[in-house]
Amino acid sequence: MSQHRGRYSTFDVYFISLFFRWGLIVHKLRWILFISPFLLTAFLAFGFVWIRELTTNDPQFVFSPDDAYWRFERGVLSEHWPLDEQRFWPGKSYDYNGYVDVIAAGLPDKELGRPNMLLSRYLNELDRINQYIIYNLTVSVEHEGLSYEVGFTDLCMSYDWKCYLNDHLTMLQPKHKWGTFNADIADFAKSIIETEVKITYPIGWRGTEPIYFGALVGGVHLTDADGHFDYVKAVRLTYNVRDGQVGNVSKVWRKKVAEYLTNKNVRASDVLEFGMYHNESLYEGLKDVADELNPKFALTSTILFIFCVGCSIVLLSDEKKRKLVGIDWVRSKPILGLAALICPMMAVISAFGLLLWLGVIYNEIVNVSPFIVLSVGLDDAFIMTASWHRTNPQLSVARRLAEALAEAAVSITITSVTDMLTFGIGCYTTLPGVRLFCMYTFWGITFTYLYQITYFAAVMAFAGEMEDKGKHALFGIKTLKMEQAETPLKKYLFSGSVCRQEENESKALESEESGLKRRADKQTDKSVRFDDVTLYGSDPKISSEVKSKSLGEKERGSMKGMIKKFLKSMESAQHEWDEKFDSHHCKETFVNRLFREVYGPFLLTTRTQLYILFFYAVYATGAIYGLTQVKEGLNPRNLVRNSFYLADFYELIDETFWEEGLQMQVVVNNAPDLFAPSQRQQIGEMISAFENTPYTMRHNATMIWLDAFEAKLRSDWEEFNITLPETSAQWYQRCQEWLLTAGGRRLWELDMVWERNETNPTDSRVKAFRFQVGLRNYKTPTDHTNSCKLMRDIAEHYRQFNVTTFHEYYPFADQYLELKPALYRNCILALLCMMFVSFVMIPNLAAAFVITAAIVSIDIGVLGYMSLWGINLESVSMITIIMSIGFSVDLSAHITYAFVKSEGTNNEKAIAALETLGWPVFLGAFSTVVGISVLIFVDATIVNIFVKTVLLVITFSLLHGIVFLPLLLIVALPRLDVECCKVINGPKKSEMRKRENSNGENKAYK
Repeated sequence: MSQHRGRYSTFDVYFISLFFRWGLIVHKLRWILFISPFLLTAFLAFGFVWIRELTTNDPQFVFSPDDAYWRFERGVLSEHWPLDEQRFWPGKSYDYNGYVDVIAAGLPDKELGRPNMLLSRYLNELDRINQYIIYNLTVSVEHEGLSYEVGFTDLCMSYDWKCYLNDHLTMLQPKHKWGTFNADIADFAKSIIETEVKITYPIGWRGTEPIYFGALVGGVHLTDADGHFDYVKAVRLTYNVRDGQVGNVSKVWRKKVAEYLTNKNVRASDVLEFGMYHNESLYEGLKDVADELNPKFALTSTILFIFCVGCSIVLLSDEKKRKLVGIDWVRSKPILGLAALICPMMAVISAFGLLLWLGVIYNEIVNVSPFIVLSVGLDDAFIMTASWHRTNPQLSVARRLAEALAEAAVSITITSVTDMLTFGIGCYTTLPGVRLFCMYTFWGITFTYLYQITYFAAVMAFAGEMEDKGKHALFGIKTLKMEQAETPLKKYLFSGSVCRQEENESKALESEESGLKRRADKQTDKSVRFDDVTLYGSDPKISSEVKSKSLGEKERGSMKGMIKKFLKSMESAQHEWDEKFDSHHCKETFVNRLFREVYGPFLLTTRTQLYILFFYAVYATGAIYGLTQVKEGLNPRNLVRNSFYLADFYELIDETFWEEGLQMQVVVNNAPDLFAPSQRQQIGEMISAFENTPYTMRHNATMIWLDAFEAKLRSDWEEFNITLPETSAQWYQRCQEWLLTAGGRRLWELDMVWERNETNPTDSRVKAFRFQVGLRNYKTPTDHTNSCKLMRDIAEHYRQFNVTTFHEYYPFADQYLELKPALYRNCILALLCMMFVSFVMIPNLAAAFVITAAIVSIDIGVLGYMSLWGINLESVSMITIIMSIGFSVDLSAHITYAFVKSEGTNNEKAIAALETLGWPVFLGAFSTVVGISVLIFVDATIVNIFVKTVLLVITFSLLHGIVFLPLLLIVALPRLDVECCKVINGPKKSEMRKRENSNGENKAYK
């Protein structure tokens, strides 16, 4: 046995030894280890004091990479045109603080669709709403003991002290309604209106001042090539209020507008519906989702509690009659079901509290993390509980706990460490939302592992003591023997199996003889006991041999010897009769027999294997096809609940302005000499390049001052015979003069940055300018991404002008652009880490590669079928894919480790692995499904995406773990030396059946 031990003393063996000793320590210090996690959790919970100040409500920060290029692009605009609340012009803004965007449309008809908003009925109603918001909708403000009513005109951004009042509503009315004039000037006024005002799409004119109707009306039907229209689906209103000193008041006013327009109970209008967006709408929508999730967590906890308690019940069966006769309240462990739930809950509080103590930012996206931590924690709890039930009830409690922890050590450590690594790697992604989620989940899983080997193990010790004394698992009283339970009620509420103490007293002689026989057989036993690798094992020969080495004369006085002696003093002493019994009991459960006698042999038949091979081929084909259909991007509408008002806004903008009409800012940072014809030609080519793409409107939708100025020069020459500029200085001088008199001077001067010559003011020039290009086909996240890439490529092509582009959806596009590279980086790094951990914990190189192959297969399946299910690759699905790596390792590693450590032929190993861990693996997967099932009832697409991807992860992981993987292991792993491999589920089955309840009055089934 010593030669085998030397040959197979791999890391997992020493790890098992460590946990065996830890089990003895836990038993002795169970009260301390039970209370300490509660005290630590209570201390760390004080971190929640800072949750409000650490909460970020900026979706652009959460869903966009740290180094996203849009931050630079917006910075360019901010540098050239800093926000001036007294010189504000709608359409020129790039900063949406204080911005309120309202889209109004008529209530749709089921057959005819949406009505024409140009009809007086709808325009008049919209004008009434607009007037009410501007002049009547106010908020109360207390100042120096006095109360004031503050409205839009008090808070608005302005140009030359005049608010923007949505004047285009008047322009859309029939022209005879524009004003009331006396007869003397009626004809004159009508003539001016007819000749000077042009209501055309996408650009109209008020004299020489252009008005961009593309952003004001949507779903337009044109009647001629000049842009006249007779139908619009929606009309847009904007309200821009100041930030700064009145920011808090503006915030309250915006919320009041939102409440007025989106109240479902008291509608603002009987004929119109509204979609509204302001700078905090997306944050409010995410918070609304989080508020919906919080009660669901309580429901999840309740369901899982019932599930865990139900799984902990052990039933009594009459062996002769082959039927259930009651509940074994001695071996049942409902207290472990409760502890299994409390453990991850404490871990979540500790993790959140610690990170808040450390000043880590909090966002509602991390509120899904507790569901993951809960699922991982329950998975390990099932493994530990199953290990306890496989230990021999005739052993002392301390020894049983040591054996249970030693058996579960590798499985629960692989589960936790791989999940820690998976989410730990996610902490280094450039996407803040993913990073925050992974950080909170990483610490949640870390604390779960710590609490499981302390708090949960201590509860196992207490539960073991109750079982050892034959006490009721719920009431703590002495249970009744089956023959003492006179009524069915007593059988199901108060009965229990014979406890160890009573059984040992009544069968002392038989136990002694049985123990002597087992000790005589140990030299031929094919399994390596935990004692063989435990420093202070209880096998007499090995124990004395190890003790002589570890506590020899040379070492006894050394520091190492003192440490060992101290650790020995921390352990519970093992009882002398522990050596008379095997470490694992010989009783079988229903699920053991199901996996060993039914499922295992069925799985290994040739016909079944052929069917599975065909099924896997279909699975792989579908997954690979799905990979070719993957789409990136998350529609902003999917970030909020379907019942939240922002969903209506995105629905309306999708029908209208995403089709056509939005504007993109284009900045020329290094303006050339615009007088030079060759330079103007290059500028014209650049403008044409931007206009002639699938995502941009043509030149008639471009707002650029250069066209207006050149038109003015031609008009002066043709009408007034004013010569054209002959030098660059004259050209720029005429441009400055034009800005003083042009009808659109307020508009155009906000697009130009002048380089002033202080010594010679007439020698000034334009050093930078911008223009706006109309957008179209901007409906999907893919369109946003492709458009962003194309616009940046065009800008890069004209690098001599140092061109910068920007649109308000660029932050989302940058997220989409980063998703695939970040996913590839994280997955490859995670796979390497998983392979390393698997190889360290499972002493077989081929097994580590098999686990890696299973991970790759599962991830390909998740990603492929995710796309076929209509789920795009975005932050939420990326989090789940990262999570799937850890989950797939969990289930695969359990089965693989059991296979490697089992004895016999490869077929016998596969059956033994399924018999040992098939049921705990199934329970762990099923508990995860139960845990997230309540999220199905949350009417938020972002949550539904999470649920769907988790279901795919769990389904494919379980499918691989108990169907594909056993067959792969049979083929991929060579037959191990049966003399050197420990049977993790106890003694050989032939011996089990010989020793199985010789007088068997009762038999326990789980």
